[in-house]
Amino acid sequence: MKLIPVLLLTVLAAAGAPATPGLEEIRKEADGRKRFDLAIGLAENQALAARQLVRDSGSRTDLEKMLADVTGGCDLALESLRSLGVKPSKLGKQYKKGEVKSRDIERLLGDIALALSIDDRPLAEKARDQVAVIHEEFLLGVMDK
Repeated sequence: MKLIPVLLLTVLAAAGAPATPGLEEIRKEADGRKRFDLAIGLAENQALAARQLVRDSGSRTDLEKMLADVTGGCDLALESLRSLGVKPSKLGKQYKKGEVKSRDIERLLGDIALALSIDDRPLAEKARDQVAVIHEEFLLGVMDK
């Protein structure tokens, strides 16, 4: 009997929770630091969702969209920090966070590529390569003095 009220509250809480913003909504964010956080968070969430989709043998079109969001989110995160017009050494905390998260995303994409069939593998490999380039840019920002 106690399960029904708990389940009802869970459903109501989920219905009232704000939806995760997409890339277009994140681009509209005026604050560059907040835009960076939202974009890198979106990329990470989409990479995790893509891994789960591959595990569940989901559709290829959903995977393509998720991988596009991953690369777009990482790119937007880097672009957001650069748009601030501040030296990377002054934004060390953000560049380090971007470096660590993009490295994790790159590893996830490598795992996804290995789990896919030979025909679908280039999708994930292309996304992994794009994220690797962005990861190197974050790393250069961390090392900038």
